[in-house]
This record gives sequence, structure tokens and C-alpha cells, in this order.
Amino acid sequence: MKNNERTLIEQNRKNLSIKTMYFNRYLLVRYISALFFFTNLYWFISLLLSDSSLYFLPLLLLIVLVISIAEQVKMYGNHTNNAKHTRYCFVILLFTNVVLIAPTCFSSIFTQFYPFLLNQQKSKILVLAILVIGILLTVLILNRLYKINHNEDTHYERIKKYEEAIN
Repeated sequence: MKNNERTLIEQNRKNLSIKTMYFNRYLLVRYISALFFFTNLYWFISLLLSDSSLYFLPLLLLIVLVISIAEQVKMYGNHTNNAKHTRYCFVILLFTNVVLIAPTCFSSIFTQFYPFLLNQQKSKILVLAILVIGILLTVLILNRLYKINHNEDTHYERIKKYEEAIN
């Protein structure tokens, strides 16, 4: 190999490394998005199999999540700090989880939202725990998205140190 080719290969490797580091700033966001996607998919299928008329709620959440996931995949090619659709998705998920607490704990329509569960206190506590965990995860992700948007995350500092080191 010629010296120019080696230099070009090394520069491409460095650029790919930096591109991957920027993409990995959203790693936790992608994992939590996948968790919410499969949770809502399971809920959607369960509602369909139970002939519940409320299947549209997890279906809408799945559509919002797919838009968010598409934005995250697109970020690999075009890095941006502003994941607008992902932020909207997690705000919608937060709002939905907060709103679902009332029917879960205090309403008789529990069986319409969760027809695959028995209408018992144990089931309501389980669903409440899942909703509270969902609220905590969405708040965590919204905080992470805010930090990424304002370059206040620890990954950004590492990326800048790496860029300085290779240049």
C-alpha cells in the first residue's frame, strides 16, 4: 500500500469512529424506545385478541414510536443534537402513562384497558408499577435528550477529547 492510501484509510477509520460515537449518544434512548415498542406491541396484540375496543391506544403509541425509531436510525447518517420526533414521542408516552394511572387504580374500566388481567388488587398494583416505571423511564430519557440537545452529556465531552487526541 502506498502512504497516501494508508493515510486515507486511517482518516476514514477516524471519521467512522467519531460518527459512531455521536450515534452512540442515543444508545439508552434506542434501548428504552425498543422496550416501549415491544411493551405496546404486546398490549396491542392482547387487546386485539380480547376483542377490546381500546386497541387503538397502543396502536397510536406504536405509530409514534416507529416515527421516533425511524428518526434515530436516520441520525446515523445525519448527526443532529435535536431529536425532535423522539422528544415528542417520549412526551406522548409520559402523558399516556400519567393519564392511564386513574383508570388503572380508581376506575371500573380497568378490564377494558387490561382485559387479559383479572380485576383484582394485585393486577392493579402490577399495572400501576409498570406505569410508574414507564413514567420514570420517560423522564430519564427526556432528561437525556435535553442534555444531548445542549451538549451537556458526558458522551459529548468524551467525543471532544477524542477529536482533540486524533487531530
